[in-house]
Amino acid sequence: MKSMFHLIAITALMGAQLAGAETNWYAGDERCRPPKDDGTYSAPYDAKEHPGDFPTFPGADKPGWFCSYQREDGVMVQYGNSMTPQQQWLAVWAAGANSMD
Repeated sequence: MKSMFHLIAITALMGAQLAGAETNWYAGDERCRPPKDDGTYSAPYDAKEHPGDFPTFPGADKPGWFCSYQREDGVMVQYGNSMTPQQQWLAVWAAGANSMD
């Protein structure tokens, strides 16, 4: 019985972690603080993960959050992408933009 309880608890914990992994918001650092999830920006989106699925979800026409700066050692740091998910998808998949020919 105790083993069954542990198995159920571990399974529930793994499910919660997987569900949280799907809802990642923007990452940043002390100089580029990510925005709140208040509807101002689209959710983070990677067009390469959706080859045949043009984004039509709510917020797909909103810009993504973007922040960049140059560190003291000259390295450019960039977070996010200011294009909408629809613009990102078109840039990758429309009219053979990502053709393997």
